[in-house]
Amino acid sequence: MKWRLIELERHGAAMNMAIDQAIAEQAALGNAPPTMRFYQWESPSISLGAYQSLADINVEACARHAVALVRRMTGGRAVYHSTADFTYAVIVPIRMFNYSITTAYRSICNSILVALKKLGIRGQLEHSNDVVVDGKKISGNAAKVLDSGWYVQHGTIHYGIDHRLLGELFGSDRKLFEDKATGIREHSQASQEDVYKALREGFTADKEFVVGFLSPQESLRAHDLEFMKYRSVALPNGAVARQRGACSVLPGGRL
Repeated sequence: MKWRLIELERHGAAMNMAIDQAIAEQAALGNAPPTMRFYQWESPSISLGAYQSLADINVEACARHAVALVRRMTGGRAVYHSTADFTYAVIVPIRMFNYSITTAYRSICNSILVALKKLGIRGQLEHSNDVVVDGKKISGNAAKVLDSGWYVQHGTIHYGIDHRLLGELFGSDRKLFEDKATGIREHSQASQEDVYKALREGFTADKEFVVGFLSPQESLRAHDLEFMKYRSVALPNGAVARQRGACSVLPGGRL
């Protein structure tokens, strides 16, 4: 199977989520190959799980610190994304993992472990979709299986952690984040370039791939979704909000 690799790029919160969905939609139509994509965030952002309650976030603090809010297509808990953090998305048929979400999580998250090892960091996988270092979470990951049979998984690898800011944004004691969350800079002096090189190598190991770009159809659909869906964090009509908490300090919210 030949993959498409979309190299590291930077967008706003709404566009980042829109691109992931646009790729998944085109893949379901047979117009896009299995894809690995890396991206960063134009401004500090929090991505909420698909049905997560806004009550988990201190919205006033987000406004005060110019932190954008966006709702993911995947489930799980709220994730803070600094402009230095790295996020990936993998869009692939779930049959490649024998129709097992657990197998998919472990396989893709293993790529993160490989990348960390290249940086001299020893990570471990917990709860199938949490990557931890010395007992603290460095990467949370969320997924969705579409009716088309395509699987979307994305996750963030924290580069640095501002425990005080996270405590304020999530209305929690900063010590909770000091005890439970970590970033690459707490374990390595690796530069941004070093980290991306390690991630790229970790995700593409043993895969046949070509470097590619969004198709015109994907780009157009992403722009539509950015404005029509992802610039609002309102839940769909009839959806029930669930309090899920912060991904950085709680065990994996699977879907």
